[in-house]
Amino acid sequence: MDTRQLAYFVQVAKDNSFTVAAKNLHLSQPALSKMIKKLEEELGVQLFDRSEHKMALTDVGEKLFEEGQKLLLEMDSITEAIQDTKNLRTGNVSVGIPPVIGTSYFPPLIANFRKKYPGINLSIIENGAVTVYEMVEKGFVDLGLVILPKLSDQIEYIPVTVDEIVLIVHNDHPLAEKETVVFEDLKDETFALLDDTFLLHHHVIKACREAGFEPNIYFKSSQWDFLTELVCLNQGISILPRPILARFNSKNIKQIRIDHPEMKWRIAVIVKKQRYISFAARKFIEYIKENIAKQ
Repeated sequence: MDTRQLAYFVQVAKDNSFTVAAKNLHLSQPALSKMIKKLEEELGVQLFDRSEHKMALTDVGEKLFEEGQKLLLEMDSITEAIQDTKNLRTGNVSVGIPPVIGTSYFPPLIANFRKKYPGINLSIIENGAVTVYEMVEKGFVDLGLVILPKLSDQIEYIPVTVDEIVLIVHNDHPLAEKETVVFEDLKDETFALLDDTFLLHHHVIKACREAGFEPNIYFKSSQWDFLTELVCLNQGISILPRPILARFNSKNIKQIRIDHPEMKWRIAVIVKKQRYISFAARKFIEYIKENIAKQ
């Protein structure tokens, strides 16, 4: 068994389909089936149960799939490490970033990073934090930036900065008289929140339930500026990270501190455990830790 055979087998197991795997591997289906059959013959085992209408891994196939993924990841890490040694200060790094974090900090950070490391190609993919976790776990990106708390034991967390999450209301709203609120104060309010692809959405709902009520959410959006505009029109209240509000200049809204331990905006870099971190990714992480608080 060579690494090519193993990679083909793992792809079929991931896709649970010879047809889909053949397309992803740019092979014909008969050629791929022949290779897997040859692998089974070489190992003297059956890797797929083809007796049912839906293809499934045998117990031996499950074990090979589990160990094969680890081996292929290690092989990728070895190759990347060699390229680091060969190229020294060049490389590629892909980063998953929720739009709410990207808006708050990253335009100047990215610009200055590129000036400092012109040989590093930086690819930014914007998605909600839940999706960023999935992208990091599946190896679609090298690293991500998310809001804590932790969601996965398969991820390594590198804290980079802490800020506040605040309530915003129209100046004419009764709560505008307060400097600090607790969630019990929000029981009868109408919420406009970031949608459920953002971790903040789930944190707010959890805090409301702990306070004894189900939040009345009349509008959800992936666009923080749209939510802020609604509050400017006195159409409900919203809860957003304080740094992004610095990008929104309006005299019609007031920011109010929320007295709750989880209403902190704790940003961390996340990487998949046991994944090799390239030179480019290491430099990016170092740069973020040193400079994000200056923004």
